[in-house]
Order: sequence, then C-alpha cells, then structure tokens
Amino acid sequence: MGSERGQATIDYVALIAVVAIVLGLAVVAAPLGAPGIVNAVTGQIRHALCVVGGGPCPDARAKPCVVTSRRDQHHFAVSLLIVRLDHDRYVLREAMSDGTVRLTVARSGAAGLEGGVGAVARVSVQGRKVGTADELRAAAQLTLGRGTVYVARDEHEATAFMAAIRDGRAPGPAREVLYDGGVRALAQAGIGSGWLEGMAANTLGARRDRRTGELTVGLSTGGAGWGGLTSALVGPAAAAESATGLALTLDRRRRPIELSLTATGMISGGVLPLALQRGLGRTYAAEATTKMTGRRWELGARLDLRDPQVRANWARFRAHPTSAGAIRALAETVRDRAYLDARAYGIDTSADGVAAGIAGGVRIGGEYDHVVDRARLLGASSRPPAGLWERRVDCVAA
Repeated sequence: MGSERGQATIDYVALIAVVAIVLGLAVVAAPLGAPGIVNAVTGQIRHALCVVGGGPCPDARAKPCVVTSRRDQHHFAVSLLIVRLDHDRYVLREAMSDGTVRLTVARSGAAGLEGGVGAVARVSVQGRKVGTADELRAAAQLTLGRGTVYVARDEHEATAFMAAIRDGRAPGPAREVLYDGGVRALAQAGIGSGWLEGMAANTLGARRDRRTGELTVGLSTGGAGWGGLTSALVGPAAAAESATGLALTLDRRRRPIELSLTATGMISGGVLPLALQRGLGRTYAAEATTKMTGRRWELGARLDLRDPQVRANWARFRAHPTSAGAIRALAETVRDRAYLDARAYGIDTSADGVAAGIAGGVRIGGEYDHVVDRARLLGASSRPPAGLWERRVDCVAA
C-alpha cells in the first residue's frame, strides 16, 4: 500500500477489464439489431489502440451522401465525310446529406472517325422521339474534358451560384478542378421506327482538391446501351449502363493515402403506347409521356493506405500485379479492411433534340440533344472496416 510498484500492471488490468466489458456489450447489441452501436464502439476502440500505438490512424468516418441530383447536359455533334466532332457541356447539382450543395461545371470534346450507310431524321420532344432512322453507323473517338467543382453552404447560396453559372460567370473560387481523357466507341443501328445505340469508353482522369492539396487519379471503364421505337403513336424505350472505376488519392506531399473502387449500374424504361397510357389513366399518362424512369445503384470500397496492413498488401500488388497471391491478399484486404458503401437511387430522364444525316460509307449530318437527368436517394447502407452493415439513416432522412 505504501509503494507504487506494480501500479502500471494494475492500470493495464483495469483497462483490459473495461475493454472486455465494452466489447461484451457490443456483442450483445449485435443480435438485437443495433449495428450502429457495435460499429461506434469497435471503431472507437480501434482508433484508441491506433493512437496508443503511435498511428497514423485510418479515417473510418462516413462521407456525406448525395441525396438528390440534377444533371443538365447539352450535346452537339457534327459528321463531315469520315470525321466526327462532339462537344458536351453539363452542370451537375448535388444536394448532400450534410446540407451542402456540390456544383460541377464541365466541358468535353471528342474527335474521331465515323462511317455508315443510310439516313436518319428525328426530333425528340419531352422524351418522345418522332422520325425514322434507316441507318447503320459506327465511330471511334478520342475524348478530352475539364471541369470545376464548387461547394455551396446551403440551398440559398447554391441558387446564387447557379445564377452566376447561367450568366457565364464563376460563382467563386473552385473547390476542385478535374481533367479527363480517353477513348470511346459508338454504334447505332436503326430500321424504320426502331433504333439501337451503344457506347463503350475507357477514361483516365485526375481531380485536385485546392483546399487540401490532395490529388486523385483514376481509371474508369464502362458501357451503355439504348433502344426503342420512335413512332409518334408508339414510344417505348429502354436504357442500361454500367461502369467500374479504380482511383488512387495522394496527399499534398504526393504520398498515397487512399485507394477506392467503384461500380455503378442503371436500368430504365420509357413511355408506353398511347393506347395503353389512356387505359392506365391520365395521371400515369402525364408522367409516361415525358420521362424515362428507372433505378441506379452504386457500390464503393475505400481503403486507407495509412493502415500498415493495407499499405503492405497494396505494395505487394503493385510489385507483382499478375501474382495470384498478391491479388488474393488485396481482395481479402478489401473484404476485411475497406469502408463499404451501397446506395440505390430512383432516376428519371427527359430529353429534347434533333438529328439528321445521310451516309454512304462517308457521312454528313449533325445532332443536338438537351438531356436532364434527376436522381433521388432511395436507400443507403455502409459497413466500416471490420464492422457490420448498417442503414445510413442520416442520408435517407435528409
């Protein structure tokens, strides 16, 4: 009692006892349907042990969700003999679950070769295509784009930012700048009122955060397909697309800090024949004649490369990218130590435009489309490293 010898041992025993009690409570909470409690407790314990060990400690916090979004895109294309030139501009407005609004303004261009046979003449009004497309054509292009990202504190400031963007002015200092380039292939086949389109693309991009100095470089690959009928009386249409991406984030000193993998998919359907719309009633008809509606899902995994085990397996994979053992170790790391996200969105698309062209090997024509895509978050779940899946109530409730 009069000596402090052995006090450190007693302190450690007490600490272990407290940790055991807390872990026991977490284990009891898991089957009771409280994964949030389990994740919070185990996350704090992991962080505390990391701090005691001298760090650096991985950041396992959830990032804000995109609750709603609106993408307004204008697309122009001109075909002259064997040359095809495209220009796109879009403004993307995303309402985040933390109350901020993210605005992305981007432009891109594409140039390449195109050939075909046949002719096309069509007009799109509020999602309904009228015309004919007796044409078969294909193109291969190089693409290059640039964009800026602004972050507004709330909806009121976002409205002011949008007014400046519509006037052609910068609403303020950009939070991020992004660049991308790649290759893509386009194909279209049409017979009478039926049409099919497809696209495949590979893109290399870079994004720099001006506030933190972080640089993210990524590679994405994906494809999309559209099809339907362009008759004035019958207008069903369908679309599907998928994409995967791999991105590496570097800090201000250009040291790797995060590896992320993403996968997205979308499927949507369009308007029904007018006779069926009348049979289903006016409410459905008003919606069906103007929009294509569907679902989009997003899956993501984030690996913190400051985690020693993650860093070791990533370095092993980089040294031997074709090694089965290195690939298996990295896959196990993603499974056990990644922060995982899964989200589902309801989407609708409306489009207006016009296109005309004639081809006999070489092609002459042009097209313009104005497309508006809207998305609304339906559900979101996440799983922290070594944690349990839980619903992101903060996102959906927002």
